[in-house]
Amino acid sequence: MEGRGSSSGTRGASGAWFSIGRITRPLGVGGAVRVLPETDSPERFLGLERAFLGRDESELKEAEIAWAKVRERDVVVKFVGVDSPEQAEELRELRIWVPREEALPLEEDGYYIPDLLGMEVVTEDGELLGTLEEVWTLPANDVYVVRRGRRELLLPATGEVVRKVDLEAGRIVVKLLEGLEWS
Repeated sequence: MEGRGSSSGTRGASGAWFSIGRITRPLGVGGAVRVLPETDSPERFLGLERAFLGRDESELKEAEIAWAKVRERDVVVKFVGVDSPEQAEELRELRIWVPREEALPLEEDGYYIPDLLGMEVVTEDGELLGTLEEVWTLPANDVYVVRRGRRELLLPATGEVVRKVDLEAGRIVVKLLEGLEWS
């Protein structure tokens, strides 16, 4: 995922690919598709000439992009050779992937959210809370979804809560604020 000092999205199993959007449905009669962006910078679609389509990185197929239009909540993308709603329907639920080396540059002290997934989350006292399983990108701030077994803890990804991210150690240190409870 990309932008805001972090990058939303999904990382492929190898870490070599980032998903920057998910195709949700056909749009119109010309073969365009509606894309739910998985990046903090949907404008990145505007200059994209090619991408790779697939449910995961094991089945990627290169696709040439004819044009893209950023809207308020989504992006409309037209792929070369997809010229009908029926052809566009075949792309439903596929993700749009780019190679890691084409990811947008990070802000200073930034990180790619996909690199955080699977990291252990601990308190400042060293108590293991669980594993970071998901990151929700919301208007105010991202929310980290930490899971331990069947339990889930939602943590705002703010400087007040997230004290340290150690990519090499695979650990995120957090300060639990009053009211943050397991569900």
